[in-house]
Amino acid sequence: MNQRVCQGRNRAERNLSRSEQKSYLKAVQCLRRKQPQTDKSDMPGVTNRFEDFLGDHILQTGPNHFTGYFYPWHRLLIAMYEREIRKCGFKGAQPYWDWSIDAVSAETMVSSPVFDTEYGFGSNGPWVPGTQESPDSDVFVTAENFPFDLSSRTGGGCLTDGPFANMTIHMGPGYNMSYNPWCVRRDFVPAEFLRNANKEVVDDNMAKENFNLFQQSSEFTLHVAGHHGIGGLYGTLTDIYASPGDPLFFLHHANLDRVWWSWQSKNLTERLSDISGPLEPNDWANEKSRNVTLDDEVHFGTTVKTTVAIRDVMDVEGDFLCYTYADLY
Repeated sequence: MNQRVCQGRNRAERNLSRSEQKSYLKAVQCLRRKQPQTDKSDMPGVTNRFEDFLGDHILQTGPNHFTGYFYPWHRLLIAMYEREIRKCGFKGAQPYWDWSIDAVSAETMVSSPVFDTEYGFGSNGPWVPGTQESPDSDVFVTAENFPFDLSSRTGGGCLTDGPFANMTIHMGPGYNMSYNPWCVRRDFVPAEFLRNANKEVVDDNMAKENFNLFQQSSEFTLHVAGHHGIGGLYGTLTDIYASPGDPLFFLHHANLDRVWWSWQSKNLTERLSDISGPLEPNDWANEKSRNVTLDDEVHFGTTVKTTVAIRDVMDVEGDFLCYTYADLY
């Protein structure tokens, strides 16, 4: 492990000062005003720098979910996002949302500082009727065909408060790269969030003996909680392709990266090189292909591309990434 001191210390969003919280939110808005780096030929609907990240996630959803690329690729994505946020004036490292603190009750969930309307990311969307079996015909169902119980959902409408009220994104929903304006929605499902984001689930994942077991468990519990628990039936975060359209995505995945680094840190000697998982989505038995290795590559971007070997993102304190976390699980 690299012993040099890395300057970036990622902290929980709730532990930032008020001025730091404001600075981060302003930096996100700055990204939304910047010109994109991606050509229209690669990403027809892109309108700003923030949407470069949205579009890249849409394009790379297939190979980087339910495969061995999931954690390494999202680690790269979050690192690249932090670099752009800093170019927009934010002086700190990418903050994370420690949902395990909030996954105690429905009350602690909805009152989380991350949903504050002035210093956080805004709250739930207004109520939109519908069920998985009989949704509102006028609203895109981002949770279509998902095997999760969303019957206790509580919202579904476009954001109406906070710094991202009435926010519009221009690609998605689903695998749609064409110009298509639609609002960012949230649809809290407290039961789903509480079931999969609590400290007991974190501890269970921390106890996994190898990366294969760790990934299969955490991707379907902690990962799902931050998406479906907030996105519900209609919300942007539930959209497996276009979920980065909600700026909260980056705090959720920063905490997932913190979970992975926490797990790695329990045995760095072995876990800095422990990677596995299928090349093909959900091919856990390797019936179609092999597992990923340290020599396989992940990349961010299309017109402007950053490509690294997985081994280069295994150590967050290594030469390429060089950040750390203020606290670990």
